[in-house]
Amino acid sequence: MKTLAISLVLLAASAAFANEAADESANRRTFAGAAARETVRAHFLAARAGGTLPPTGDAAALASPAVTDRTLSRETARREGRQAARQAAGP
Repeated sequence: MKTLAISLVLLAASAAFANEAADESANRRTFAGAAARETVRAHFLAARAGGTLPPTGDAAALASPAVTDRTLSRETARREGRQAARQAAGP
């Protein structure tokens, strides 16, 4: 009885491992890129040098939102601030 149980466990484990290996092979075929490594590296370095490389990782979380080119005078900013405060306060 013990031999049968051990055999079934080993069979199940080997089947799972074989399936995992087949998945890895299929993923490599499916997601293989068409661009050569040198081409990708050249594009990356050009984007980094040109400042167009988007931030990733922790830097992306800390990046400030896009700032518009609109500039306000002090009085306009104060007026908009007072108006926003009145609207937030409600009737």
